[in-house]
Formats: sequence, structure tokens, C-alpha cells
Amino acid sequence: MRTIATDKTEDRVKALIHFIIFLPFYLFTFIPLSASAQPEISVLQPGQPVDGTVYFLPKTTVQLHLLIEKTTYKPGEFARYAERYLRLSDVAQEEQVSHSIVRFDVSTIGVRDTSKCYLVRLKGKGKTTEINLSDDGILQAINDAPIKLKPHATFYPARKQKTANPMRLLSREALQAGSTAKMAELTAQQIQELKEQRQLLVTGEADEMPQDESQLRLMISEIDAQCDALTSLFTGTISRDTTEQMLTLCPDQEIAHDVIFRLSRRLGLVDADDLSGVPFYVTLKKLNDAEGILGPDNKKHEGFYVNVPTLARMTIEQDDQQLAAFDIPFAQFGFVELRDGGLFKQNDTHLQLHPATGAVVKMTTIPEQ
Repeated sequence: MRTIATDKTEDRVKALIHFIIFLPFYLFTFIPLSASAQPEISVLQPGQPVDGTVYFLPKTTVQLHLLIEKTTYKPGEFARYAERYLRLSDVAQEEQVSHSIVRFDVSTIGVRDTSKCYLVRLKGKGKTTEINLSDDGILQAINDAPIKLKPHATFYPARKQKTANPMRLLSREALQAGSTAKMAELTAQQIQELKEQRQLLVTGEADEMPQDESQLRLMISEIDAQCDALTSLFTGTISRDTTEQMLTLCPDQEIAHDVIFRLSRRLGLVDADDLSGVPFYVTLKKLNDAEGILGPDNKKHEGFYVNVPTLARMTIEQDDQQLAAFDIPFAQFGFVELRDGGLFKQNDTHLQLHPATGAVVKMTTIPEQ
């Protein structure tokens, strides 16, 4: 029979083994390591004992930012009388909603590429003292601070201006009219009177002319505002609301004219498989072929693996018309190279990697005196 003490001992051993194996995955973003250490690196295999620091290289993810404008038309109170009293034809009698894309933009971030997982050990004498990882274990810098990407500028819609209620501008006669048709007729007469008053001010024939030009302009502006407000009772009003929405794309290979999203005239942005919307297509094509170490072997090396990304062009199309094009470096389309450990053994070397691609952005080596 197993004793309680034996069970507790085995549980403690299991907990210690679990802690040792998974410790590298729970490291903080900033990882200080002992000085005078030379980096020895190898590809980490599943089930391999962990006796060093585990890091990943990133895979590039594209964030597609869409600026979508919603246009809403609401018919006026006297829309049915627009042609009779104002001679305006084709005035819509029902509410209409439409959506359109006014701008495309992209930004990139890096996500952990599980196919590029490495184990680094610091042995012997060397100058490596700090390894900086992201929260999810992506290598960001050696002996230096990580690079912080400038975030995408968030779109904030402009504050809407308050508009006057045209019903408050109606004459007393119009408000006391017994029918909508009569109200429309009297409102049309009021609009005509305002236009005649404006013309008299412009030609200088008004009974009471303003004292200076600035006052004249102010009076004309007020008349125009009243005319527009009253006319909207016939023609209706149009309001526009602009919002920003984001889609993410993390490709493993080139893309040939695939549907990325659909835009419904009434509903706005919908899923790629929602046939209620018009399809928009994405094409992604590498601009050059990468040549290098596509997959490092399992031999032990000294130094650190980094990405060498490849440039690809992403285009957005609709009805065979190109709407936007972006040239973006992708880590997953490039290759991996080894930065020699000798740089970190005898010299004070500082290395910074791009957070979205894992490429070397800055490398400074100070020779030992």
C-alpha cells in the first residue's frame, strides 16, 4: 500500500518537472540572463527536454482597415408635392440606405509562428546579457529594447452639426392649414418669397439694405439656410455616417483573386459567403522569390535565427477594377538565417528585430577593447 507521504513526494516531483518544462513559455517580456554567456541554439522538437530559453519568430498578419460610409436618405413631409409646387421630378418617396467604401488602409502585426520555434542556451563566455521576448514568446531584441510599432491611427468621425427643424420655419398660415397639400402649397410660396427677398438684397433694391458688406453676406446666408431647410420638406434629407472596420489576413501562400469580404448596399460589410453583398477580391503575389535557409536543420548552432522577409503585393479589386494596392513584407514568404554567435561572444552586440516580420532592423556591434 502506498503511503500518503509517498503520494505527496511523487506529486511534488511531477509539479517540479512540469514547472521546468513549461517555464520558458511563461517568461516575462524582459528576460535578463547571466553575463559572460555564449548563445547556443537549436530547433526545438516536440517532446524535447527544455534546458534553455524558448523563442519563436513571427508570422506577418495584415490588418485591412476599411472606412465605410453609410448614406441615409429620408423623404420630406411634402415629398409627394415636390413636382406640383416646386417642379422637382424624381424625388424619392421612401427611405433609402446605401454603403460605400471611401478608403482602404493596411497595418501589420506579428503573430507567433509555431513552425519557427528555437531553443537557445547560454554557455561559456560571451556578451549576451538580455533576451527580450513578446508576451507570446516572439524574439524582439538581444541586449537592447524592443521596437514599438506606431499604431494605426484610429478613425474618429467628425462631430455632427445641429440642423434647424424646418417645421419651425413654417409661416403661421401654413401651420394653420387644414391639409398637408395646403401646407405644402403655402410652404412653396414661402420659399419663393425668400428667393425674391434674396434677389433684392443682391441687386441692392431691398427696402432695408444692410450697412456694410459683412452684414449683407450674413443676411444672404441666413436666407439661404431657411430656403434649404424649407426645401428639404420636399426633397428630403441626406445624412452620412462613416465608421472604420478591420479585417485580418494571415496567409501561408499566395492568393489568387479570392473573395475577402462582401458589401451589402443596405447592410454594409458582410461575410465573404453572404450573397446579399457585392464581392470584393484580394490578390497576393510575391514580388521576388526568396532564396535561403527555408527550414534550419536540427543541428546545434551558435547565435540567433532571424527572418528575412519577402515583399508581396496585395491588391483589392471589385468588378475587375483595382481599388487599392499595397507592397508588404511577409515573414512567411521569406526564409530564416542565422546571425553568427561569434558576434555575441567577443563583441558587445545589440540586435533589434521588426515586431511584424522578425527581420533585423538595427544591429550594432562594439568591438571588445
